[in-house]
Amino acid sequence: MKQLFLLSVLIFMSCKSEPKVDETATENQEKTYVITAEDIEKLNYTDYILSSNSQQAVLDWQKFQDLQGHIELLKNGDLSFFKVEKEIMAEFISELKAEQPPTVTTPAIRSRMTVLETTLLRLQDLANLDNIKKKDLLESIKELLVANVNLILQINKKFEKEAQQIQLPVRPE
Repeated sequence: MKQLFLLSVLIFMSCKSEPKVDETATENQEKTYVITAEDIEKLNYTDYILSSNSQQAVLDWQKFQDLQGHIELLKNGDLSFFKVEKEIMAEFISELKAEQPPTVTTPAIRSRMTVLETTLLRLQDLANLDNIKKKDLLESIKELLVANVNLILQINKKFEKEAQQIQLPVRPE
């Protein structure tokens, strides 16, 4: 009888125990894939803003303004814009290029736009992957931020160069 009681207690105790899930490990694993504003602030790149002349030139370029808004959200850790279907991103990029004002259409700016397009598509592809490493995603975010900064810098340079009043020296005859 005593053995039966001990056997039933043993069975009861073994049935009661459930495998423990290490909650801290799953929380840490989830945190490694979450991009925060602090992670993006740690990225090493030089940020530029548009000059007043450049701002006037791109004022009516709505898709560029939208892109800058999405870049600001990205700097706060919001990747929602980049987690869309490929067709939506391709349409956004084609509209961005189509709406580009003629005043900011130079070969140098077009090349910066191509680099920006490539980095946008790359980040969009990586952001939609479930098993991407945080390091790879941060690297892609940095590439996009640098491509955006280079586009802004090139737009600023174009208008800076146009504003220069260079006079050739007068030769005495």
